[in-house]
Amino acid sequence: MRALIIEGSALSHFLGDPVYEEMLFAMASCCKSIIACRVSPKQKALIVKMVQDSITPSPVSLAIGDGANDVGMIQVAHVGVGISGLEGQQAVNSSDFSIAQFRYLEELLLVHGRWDFIRLGKVIYFSFYKNAVQQAFVILFSFMSLYSGTPVVNIWVAAVFNFLTAIPILVVGIFDRDLDRAYVMKKPHVYASGPRNESFSRRISMRWFCIFLLHSIVIYAFCFFIQGGVGASMSSAFKGLMYNETCHGNGEGGGLLIYGSVLFLTLILTLSLKVLFISSSIINGVWPAFTCRKNVGEGFWSRVAYTWYANLWGSIIFTFVFLLIFQYLHIIPTFIVYAGVTNHLLFMRSLTWMILIFVPISALIFDVVLKVFSNMYYPTQLQIHQEIQWKERQSK
Repeated sequence: MRALIIEGSALSHFLGDPVYEEMLFAMASCCKSIIACRVSPKQKALIVKMVQDSITPSPVSLAIGDGANDVGMIQVAHVGVGISGLEGQQAVNSSDFSIAQFRYLEELLLVHGRWDFIRLGKVIYFSFYKNAVQQAFVILFSFMSLYSGTPVVNIWVAAVFNFLTAIPILVVGIFDRDLDRAYVMKKPHVYASGPRNESFSRRISMRWFCIFLLHSIVIYAFCFFIQGGVGASMSSAFKGLMYNETCHGNGEGGGLLIYGSVLFLTLILTLSLKVLFISSSIINGVWPAFTCRKNVGEGFWSRVAYTWYANLWGSIIFTFVFLLIFQYLHIIPTFIVYAGVTNHLLFMRSLTWMILIFVPISALIFDVVLKVFSNMYYPTQLQIHQEIQWKERQSK
């Protein structure tokens, strides 16, 4: 084992000169550890900068410190960690993350850092995917609208799309865990999935792109052909669920508003199921979600079924409630075009419910097939460790 020990007075002759910096870095690269003592705050920052500039591609650097003299290198590094202690709060105030003791760095990197990186990948891919599918409907509908620019979904309904789909993926971005804490600490080499960029690999990107294309075509085509096109699609079962009304035409498809609303509801249901599919840990909660005695049990917030609440209440049910309320805002001239649309859509057309059940399941079949194929024939290291963890749980 080789170690390099260098003082600040010696560093002053190396730092700032490109040739000497290259020589110093070449020597330091052959050592297992480097100790720089009696160095100034500026020299600490220059050492971090030298490492970043000497490696191609530039590595992700981390600097950790507990005092004001560490602020420079904490700010230069990609990830700055400050230790709150007797040295004051200057390092903490300048850092990205704050810990109380140095020994917490291991868990911060191997556990929480790894979890966050994988969660971030899911949130980013899903955010691009859901907006791409929504815009694909606009492109596909333009072929039927003679490129007139007519939106397939009412513009005010489409405006709340990102809000209605944000809560489920937000819960995944906060709580999702692919591997347990104990397993990660026992086998820290699983951290290598981050430097290998498995969560943002070309393979994952192509998988999401294929799913985007398949879901866009399947949802749009099924909604179009099942309903018989825009303005058609009479719902004959139960006489259109018209509750014995005699007004002619209440059970028919209506027009563009009905067609676009069915497409919108189908997409919301598909995205909610897709969130469940990409979640590595579905939080079911424990009943009851509260205890009657103080300081007994895990408490309310640790027992809530966050995944199901986010999908059912935060997305699906909230969407139906929004559409039911939105149709009664016809007192505002801008919204008068949507008056009575939701009642017609949900309570007078059995065809709507058949589409809402059949189409999302049909779209997600492609997810299942691609996932099973990739896991069986081209498994990632993460997938292998998940199976090992599952077998360990079963053996216990």
